[in-house]
Amino acid sequence: MIMRPGAAAVIAAGLLRLVGFLAPSVTAPIFASSLHLPFLSQPYQVTFTAAQPLAAVVVVFVTMLNYLGVRTVGRLQILLTALKIATIIAIVVLGVMAKNPTSGRTAFVESPAHGPMVAFLTVLVPVMYAYNGFQYLGQLGGEVLNPKKNIPKAVIVGTSLVIVLYVTINWVYFHQLGISQVAQSLHVASDTVARLLGGSAAKYFTVAMIVSAFGSLHAAFLTGPRVPYAMARDGSFFGFAKRLQPKFRTPSGALVFEGCLTVLLVLTGTYQELYSYAIFAIWIFLGLNALALIRLRATQPDLPRPFRVWGYPWTPLLFGLAALAISINLLLVRPVPSAVGLMIILSGIPFFYYWRRRGATSSQRVEVVASGN
Repeated sequence: MIMRPGAAAVIAAGLLRLVGFLAPSVTAPIFASSLHLPFLSQPYQVTFTAAQPLAAVVVVFVTMLNYLGVRTVGRLQILLTALKIATIIAIVVLGVMAKNPTSGRTAFVESPAHGPMVAFLTVLVPVMYAYNGFQYLGQLGGEVLNPKKNIPKAVIVGTSLVIVLYVTINWVYFHQLGISQVAQSLHVASDTVARLLGGSAAKYFTVAMIVSAFGSLHAAFLTGPRVPYAMARDGSFFGFAKRLQPKFRTPSGALVFEGCLTVLLVLTGTYQELYSYAIFAIWIFLGLNALALIRLRATQPDLPRPFRVWGYPWTPLLFGLAALAISINLLLVRPVPSAVGLMIILSGIPFFYYWRRRGATSSQRVEVVASGN
């Protein structure tokens, strides 16, 4: 309800943000309003731009693509990922070879409203969204050949590659633009290429980055619907989500469900609101995953475990505490999108117990019928 549709909505909004570099009118507000909420000292600003319905159109198109089959869209994803990596590497190479870095540097100034720890955790939110996705590969386990070998290999190699590319390209941004310009820019990559090669080249690179963002959105729909599909198949979610498209064998019910939720989100939130909303939920559950790992090790010590985490229990414990710190801080700093996410999460609790009770009842009926036979 939140994690995958929210993540997809952020990517779609970010894609249109890149389009705004080529056509600034896309991001111009159509209307804006202020909401006076009782728990906020300042009015909450609501903005609707032309980019939001355009992002919804992109989401519908990606949903239709994934409806056509895993093999076809999987090949497309390989092509889009290759283009994404090639674009990043090109910017890095140009930045390293350039001899005109920005000489001026601006010192960090601590915000009077928040302490350094609050500020640090707040800026981690978009940073951790850039790294988000390492946890999604396991959701394709049912469609991966030799998952015990290929999934950990893909996670380790893929995450390492993302870290290297992300750190390197950010070094290029700061090396070329300086801290002040990076802080003020809405299109850091495009501005960097414009500085290196001029405005015309920046437009071509921006088109490549738009295609790259499309690839990320495509990947979100390649993996995301498999979760509600698997839950529905196990009796832990709405029954329509377990429908398979008879010809293409794709989880059509779950795809349409996630597509509708993503469209709703992009029509009701800005880029910053969406990533605050999504990261709050994502990192709460990543933190709970780490704590659940520790609990399961204690309550079910004999459970088969093909993978062992290094540095247990300190590695998952530190990860879990850091994840929860990011989410709790986000609830304090950006309460509106975080509170919406929290209410949706809490509303899922009665559904969970209802489905679990219904599943237990169904199992008892099966046992009674079996014993009768």
